[in-house]
Amino acid sequence: MQVAFMFDGSFFHKKMQIAKKSSNIPVTPDDVLQVCERALKDDELKNDQLFRIYYYDCYPFSETAVNPISGATINFGRTSVFKARKSFLEDLKYRPRVAFRSGRLSNDGWQIPPKKTKEVIKKIQNGQSLSATDVQINLHQKEVDIKIGLDIAWLASKRIVDKIVLITGDSDFVPAMKFARREGLMVYLVHFCHGIKAVLNEHCDGIVAVQIP
Repeated sequence: MQVAFMFDGSFFHKKMQIAKKSSNIPVTPDDVLQVCERALKDDELKNDQLFRIYYYDCYPFSETAVNPISGATINFGRTSVFKARKSFLEDLKYRPRVAFRSGRLSNDGWQIPPKKTKEVIKKIQNGQSLSATDVQINLHQKEVDIKIGLDIAWLASKRIVDKIVLITGDSDFVPAMKFARREGLMVYLVHFCHGIKAVLNEHCDGIVAVQIP
């Protein structure tokens, strides 16, 4: 049977960064390929063949923006984060059997990171000045989710593959998953030892556990 792997790039990258945090090893295209290779050894997929890997993500933010606290102009296109993420995507999209689907980033200004909310409130209550690191640029992905949903519907309606393996934690894909299953495809979720939402578990045909470094 033919299998398509569909990566929610933002979700995958975050999980890999958490797994590699202690070693400071960057996320690479080989990590994507290894996840697929390991998944294909699972009992649910071990006799199947890889059709294609679909990877959905946005190129990193490359514009300039002014920090509202410090007034400093930051060129995000010159940061190490930008260079590493762009290099990752440029390398990945030229790998065999990989299709890269690019969305776009929307700059919605600056925000206080949720994990720093209490700290910032305490500073304000104590009459302290905020620092540049108390805010971060607020970026949102656009067009990524819809492209994943459309590709799931296309693969299912044309019966191009027999199985779809999703690497995501986003329950917004449930309608697409349900459509694929109604069309006769088997739909699986990859598990990286993270919590899986009940609604995702309900509407898939199985969980494929993959060990990551």
